[in-house]
Amino acid sequence: MKNKKGNIMLNLLWFIMALGVMIAFISPISDMLDWGQQSDNLNCKGYIYNGDVNHTLSFNSTLNGGASGNTLACLSIKLYLPYLLLVFLIGGLGAVISGQADPFGIKGDQQQSGY
Repeated sequence: MKNKKGNIMLNLLWFIMALGVMIAFISPISDMLDWGQQSDNLNCKGYIYNGDVNHTLSFNSTLNGGASGNTLACLSIKLYLPYLLLVFLIGGLGAVISGQADPFGIKGDQQQSGY
């Protein structure tokens, strides 16, 4: 590896571009997770639809499942997005720092042997 500093900079560029794409997908992922928490699906305790407590999709304690709902599923939905971002950040920065991120084989300084 002749140019380690250049490879780190290029890997950092790829990471920042992937981070931008990840940030662009936060809103659609959040919307899908909100669909799961609504009263017509999991009926997660404490879920408020667009700030309106009286909306039919907000948490409804009179529905089947009562006040508890499916607590484990609701907890996993609430933790999904932060966990996904944390794994992306730790894994991406770890790959950039260790030099393992090589999406297009740029580090291949070895010559290909032919016939």
